[in-house]
Amino acid sequence: MERQNRDTRKTRPGLTYNIIINPKAADYSREKIDKLCKAITDAGGRYYLNEPDSPQSIVYHTKRIITKNPGGIIVCGGDGTINLVARHIIRRTIPLGIVPMGRFNNIYRSLYGEPDFKKAVDHILSGRDRKIDYGLASGEFFLGSVALGFIPQLHQLLQNRKPPRFAISWSRLAAQAAAMVEPKPFAIKVDAFAFDFTPQTFSINLLSHIAGIPIIPSCIPNDGKCEVVFDIGEGHAIMSSYLRQLFKRKYLYSDDVRLYRGERISVISVEGQKAYIDGEIVTLRAPELRVEVFAQKIRIFHKPDTVKK
Repeated sequence: MERQNRDTRKTRPGLTYNIIINPKAADYSREKIDKLCKAITDAGGRYYLNEPDSPQSIVYHTKRIITKNPGGIIVCGGDGTINLVARHIIRRTIPLGIVPMGRFNNIYRSLYGEPDFKKAVDHILSGRDRKIDYGLASGEFFLGSVALGFIPQLHQLLQNRKPPRFAISWSRLAAQAAAMVEPKPFAIKVDAFAFDFTPQTFSINLLSHIAGIPIIPSCIPNDGKCEVVFDIGEGHAIMSSYLRQLFKRKYLYSDDVRLYRGERISVISVEGQKAYIDGEIVTLRAPELRVEVFAQKIRIFHKPDTVKK
């Protein structure tokens, strides 16, 4: 006998799926898309392919698709494409499936583990889904992370190169990114707790990964809270050690780089700052960044672990 996770919901078999493909994704693969389509038909389902050629087109296709209330929407792309689609299925019963084809696949890694095509298809065709949180950062939707300072610089350094394979290489890259940051004083409020600081790095996280690195391995995607990570401004060397230890999955948050949890975050004096939001770099136009978390409003396909008796 198998006992199923109560947080999941079973959907009916023979579903119709709408597949949204980003052909510009870093790890785009037509072969994987063809295999996905075959797996759907072999399981008795149907599919429709959509290949938008711009972010605006992705939004247009998504809005059109949700009016038909399909059995699921599958994104073949990276974090940016997932973000654009997910923001339009808030509070809907349409589950989101992910076939990771991005550069870092932070959202997929956080929810399912290392990118694995077969595993991704198994989740989609399992007929089950679960709910996860989303956040708004001054009106900007995000599923994964919002970051200032160090992370945007690190992300930009990685755009034209492959992610390092070894901890020492991550350490050197971190030193470069930290040297590019001009720390500025911020005033932050995490729920009822307020203080001033001048950090090298500051991030608000609903999911565990940024740049393919597990920033917060213990992050919970459906508890209605976010993890706030920041340093206390002790210099560039901290970032080098911090990223090296994160890569090795050995970092423990303490005095140098701290971690707080909360539902509502406010950061003042951020106007003009570059911000990382789910793999995209944007410039903040307002002096205050307000972040609020909304619990369990988006459904994702999820094949639950089972406990056998």
